[in-house]
This record gives sequence, structure tokens and C-alpha cells, in this order.
Amino acid sequence: MSDNAATNLPLAGLTVLEMGSSVAGPFAGRIFGDFGADVWKVEPPGVGDAARGWGTDRLGGEGVAFQAFNRDKRSIAVDFTDAAELARLRRLITEKVDIVFQNLRPGVVAKFGLDGPTLMADNPRLIYCNMGAYGPNGPLKEAPGYDPLIQAFSGIADATGEAAGDAVRVGVPLIDMGTGMWTVIGILSALHRRQATGQGCLVDAAMLETALAWQSLAFAVHEGGGGWPQRSGLQGPMVVPNAGYEAADGKLLLTIGTTGQFKRFCQVIDRMDLLEHPDYSHNEGRVAHQAAFDATVNETLRGRGRAEWYALLTAADVPNAPIQTLGEAVAHPQIAASGMLQDSPDGKFQMMALPLRFDGQRPGFRNTAPGLGEATQEVFAFMND
Repeated sequence: MSDNAATNLPLAGLTVLEMGSSVAGPFAGRIFGDFGADVWKVEPPGVGDAARGWGTDRLGGEGVAFQAFNRDKRSIAVDFTDAAELARLRRLITEKVDIVFQNLRPGVVAKFGLDGPTLMADNPRLIYCNMGAYGPNGPLKEAPGYDPLIQAFSGIADATGEAAGDAVRVGVPLIDMGTGMWTVIGILSALHRRQATGQGCLVDAAMLETALAWQSLAFAVHEGGGGWPQRSGLQGPMVVPNAGYEAADGKLLLTIGTTGQFKRFCQVIDRMDLLEHPDYSHNEGRVAHQAAFDATVNETLRGRGRAEWYALLTAADVPNAPIQTLGEAVAHPQIAASGMLQDSPDGKFQMMALPLRFDGQRPGFRNTAPGLGEATQEVFAFMND
């Protein structure tokens, strides 16, 4: 998608200022950028966002984490300790910016007069969002946080892993990226209200609150008389089969929740004896005798590979999926057809797109992540007029 095509995106014409680092803030900024907003990323001179230097792998001249979460932005370098640069930034926000969000360490924005109430006093239409670790209230309101720490604190890590194993952190930064998503949802809601009232809004998102929201169902189960979440690996609740089973070349996940699905499953694997077995013919019996049931099913499934079982079971409308690596997943023709793998503008690498389309079109990959401070002079040029 060309830069001109950005004018057709849903957030074209909005100016967003990101004071963000690491993953949560930058992911929110990337969403705004992909949706066509003009995103100005504020970074400290000389060092920039710490993610620029994470790891040893590089894409487009930048660290892979920085490239993944900072495309379609412009970088402006600002030294908060320089009074003139700070004043210039505040004027920029007052005169040119619709939305500000920040996930800097607690106390930083207030120290430099870049907090929501201060900036909104000069720009009443401004929408300002804080992205904290633990939220604006409570004994931990000033504490910093990172994705794995919040997974640990919130109970997510404790509920993840094999039943007989240790707690495990989820393999993707779901707290960081989820908080970025909630930030965008909150800001867009405030933007909708501003269209009616003309007034800005102070929005708060927090990593801990994101983690708790992801556990809404688990908490409801406890409130309904159940226990707290327990580690169960690939095993799902209430129905059997509902777990990972052993094919010849790896595991196949089965989730079979109806009598019809179980009958078709037995037909596909040529085990009609399971349908006639007094312990296995109904779900309650399979749950009560799961270990024996799983063992006999595994014995049969080991006779073929995941791909063959997947094709046969899918054709029979039996819910299943192979347990794949990311490499196996992105090699599947479904991924190619989805358009989720996007070429960089120079065609040298690919990145994941955002999982949305507008009028059938997915927002494109217009610009790679910016060099540190590359747009500083351009963004502040209006002050020379």
C-alpha cells in the first residue's frame, strides 16, 4: 500500500504522539499507524527506545523487536531535561496533536509536565492515555512492570503448563500486546465521545487489569462454585476427547463436543468399537475413564501422521488441529491466503499484519520502523513559520 493509500485508511487525518517504549506502548502506536494516523514517536536523543538494541538479530537495520512494533511511525528526538526542547514538545502537543499516550516509568511524565491534566489544560480536546503496570490506584500504583512479571503476579503463569509441572509463562507477550489493544479501544471510544462533546478525555489502561480481564471466565467459574484455575497442559475441560493426542509425527489436538462429532471421529479412525463400548459411548463415561480411553486412541492415531489425520478428520467435520511450530504454521497455504504475511516496502523481509480488514482490504506495510530522530526537524518545522 502506498503512502497515498493511507488517506483511505480509517484514522487518516489524526495525529498521535507516542511516548512509549518496549512493547505495550509501541504496539498501540503501531495499530494507530497501520490504521492511517500520523504517529510521532518521542525518543530520548542518542539512545532511543531500549527495544532498538534488544538481541542481536536485525531487520531493516533495527532490532527485530523494534521493527515489529514501530513500523509506520516517525521518530522525533526530545531531551526532556532540556527546557527549550521540552517547551517545544509541549507546544507541539497543544497545537498539532489529537492523541497522546505513554507507558514511561511511573512519575516521569508528571516530573516534566507531560502528564494528562497538565497537557489537557492547554489543549482541552486532547485525548491522553496512561498505560501503567498496576493501574492509577492502590499500593502498587508507582511500581513498574513487565509482561512476564504481570503474568506471574496475576495468576496466569500459575495456571499455565502441564498438570504435574511448574508454572509457565505464556510464549507470547499477551499482556503487553493486550494492553496496547485496550489502549487503542479506550482512545477510540474517547475520540467518539469527543466528536459529540468537543472535549478530550483522560484514559487509563493497565497491564494488571488486562491480565485480570483475560481471566474473566476463570474467575466466573470460581464465583459459580468451582475452584481456582489449575494447570492442565493441552487438556481442556468437561468433554473427552479434548486434548492433545499422539500421531506418528507429533500431536493432534482434538476437541469433540457432540455425539455426532464423536460418531464421525470413530468412523474416520476405524474404531467403531469405541462407539459401542459401554465406558466410551457417552461423554460422561469417557470423562470417567479418560486415561484408558486416551491410551487406546493414541495407539490408533500413531498409525498416521498429523497432516493425514487432519485432512481426514476435517473432511468429516471433526474438530481437530495439528500442534505445529510457528514455522509450520506460516508455511501453510491458509496463512499465505490470509495476507497476514506482508512484504516490507523494499521487499527484503516480511512482517505480520494486523488481523483486520476494512472493506475487504488489509492495511498495508507502508514504512519500516524509523531511524532515531529522523523526523525531528520536519515535525517541529511549523515553529519556524
